[in-house]
Amino acid sequence: METSINTELVSKGEVLALIFELFPWVRQFGQAPLNDYAKAVFSVDSDQSECAARSQAMSQLRSWVGTVAQRQDFSAEAVLRFQREMEAAPVLQTGPHLHLLIEPDAFYTHLFSLMGLCAHGRTCYISYACTTVKFVERGRKGPAWLQIDGDAINVFGLSRSKMIPYSILGRNSCYSFQLQNVDRPGPDVEAISRLREILPTGEFPSAAEAIKAANLCLWKCYFDSRIDFLQLDDSDVADLVADHLSDDQSWLRTRLIEDSAFAGRLLLCIDQLADTAWRGWLKNSTHFFWGCVEGRLFPLCLEGAVLRSKGADDIRVEFSPASLFEALKTGRIVPNLLLMFIVTSILPGVRALGGSRHAIYYPLMRWAFSEALRSNAHDAQLLNALSEDERPGAWGHRVISSPHEPFSILNALGQGGISTLLDRFGQKSIVDASGPLSSFTQDPLWAELMAAYSSGRVSRHCLQWPFP
Repeated sequence: METSINTELVSKGEVLALIFELFPWVRQFGQAPLNDYAKAVFSVDSDQSECAARSQAMSQLRSWVGTVAQRQDFSAEAVLRFQREMEAAPVLQTGPHLHLLIEPDAFYTHLFSLMGLCAHGRTCYISYACTTVKFVERGRKGPAWLQIDGDAINVFGLSRSKMIPYSILGRNSCYSFQLQNVDRPGPDVEAISRLREILPTGEFPSAAEAIKAANLCLWKCYFDSRIDFLQLDDSDVADLVADHLSDDQSWLRTRLIEDSAFAGRLLLCIDQLADTAWRGWLKNSTHFFWGCVEGRLFPLCLEGAVLRSKGADDIRVEFSPASLFEALKTGRIVPNLLLMFIVTSILPGVRALGGSRHAIYYPLMRWAFSEALRSNAHDAQLLNALSEDERPGAWGHRVISSPHEPFSILNALGQGGISTLLDRFGQKSIVDASGPLSSFTQDPLWAELMAAYSSGRVSRHCLQWPFP
């Protein structure tokens, strides 16, 4: 089912009412200042359970965060702060795809995260951004495009044929910031000249690496200098998965990979959702990993003990720690979203923030994972730890929405612009700050869920409700 960009399938009021119904703890913030909701979303204590698998996963996560921070040239002191805050207050923003920070979806989400972090006086911000996305998501929207002063800017100066087939994580070319104004060719307008001065020069092996480097520059120029920003992406997650595979004490290695029966049960639990009111929200589009050839991604299917490509691309990888480790390191496979959430959130006990689809599919991931665990008494500790998680996921992406283009606002406000915006939006309610909620109201899945709720097929009390 397709909808035009202006088609509203359900109203904003209906969406908010359903959110408050499915997630009752959010209801108290409906008319409260947004500052209060942001503070609650980032209010989380470290897990004190005695679950060995969870403790080991958090140790792996802590070490990995430190490695990525070192790679991004943070000081030794800052590296330790990232590690300590991840362990003491485990929250991960996962909402925006990897865009430049001044792209609206990214900017207003990071603004919301800053609001929550400042409420707790924290000094570190850790965010995962998906890079298994194409350069163009629709029209002139996606990591390869910006809107500056109303003009469409081709970020990397790529032709359509160089954007459509590829994901931004691919290392199939060299990328630099071209900032081509396709609406008004000619000399740069003032805003583009300003942006050129900020963005890094030179070439990068992937668009993702270019964007991450640019975001560090943009953060230092415009955002809160008291808070360090660490951006993680799928290439980083591939390293974390590889760390698990090389550790013979890792739950991921011993139970998900070496015990093929568990992997099969998990996939089966997800497949079973197709016959419920949750159909469409979580699917086995690819089994734990994507295949990757020159920046093009394609699905893989687990058949017995081998991952095989489903299409023309001939990739076969043994589903074993050694073979998967090698394929990750050579870039032949990339962790999918389910595996990303397992290693960064579900296993270590980290609250994951996300957007309109995440609000539903992430609890479904946790439900499927828990159902698969129930078949083995050895996983009782982990299953119990999962059941005790408090608000393991939360709506934290596009909570703030504005029609105003961020880069123009920042330049107009000058020094202290972020503080001004935090004050402005922080006093608004969710209803007022969230704008039209078009990512909800224009989504066929939310319309179907609304119908299922209205008919009684979904409720807080029915057995099909998998949410804690």
